[in-house]
Amino acid sequence: MPQLEIGTYLSQLFWLFVTFGFLYLLTTRVILPRIGQTLEARRRRITDDLEMSERLRRQAEEALAERERLLSESRDRAHQMVQSEKERITAELDARRRELEAELAARISQAEKDLRRAKEAALAELEGTIGELAAEITAKITGKAAGTSAGSGKEG
Repeated sequence: MPQLEIGTYLSQLFWLFVTFGFLYLLTTRVILPRIGQTLEARRRRITDDLEMSERLRRQAEEALAERERLLSESRDRAHQMVQSEKERITAELDARRRELEAELAARISQAEKDLRRAKEAALAELEGTIGELAAEITAKITGKAAGTSAGSGKEG
């Protein structure tokens, strides 16, 4: 076996140092810096992602607070609109009710006047009819015509 021959030890050691030196230089100059860059890039990406997530969380909290504020303002505005509309409708209904009450009062007054006139006309007609009826009853009972004594001027 050649590795056990003492005459080749020196050349084997030489090539061992050359190969080890080359691998050492390759590892320290090329491989380790690339690994370090990759690790640093990952660290930066993780840090950036954490910062971005924190920023997005703050923005989400601010957006939620803004949404709550807008929702509260919208509720207040809606309540005010409902209240003002309710007041407007109540005022319109009150005005319409007053108009109807005035119209009904006028109709009732007119109906009372018409009723009074009809009552007076009925009473006047009734008086004439009563007079005629009394004259007829008197004529039948007495057998005489009561034409001039009834005072109505009508004969039956």
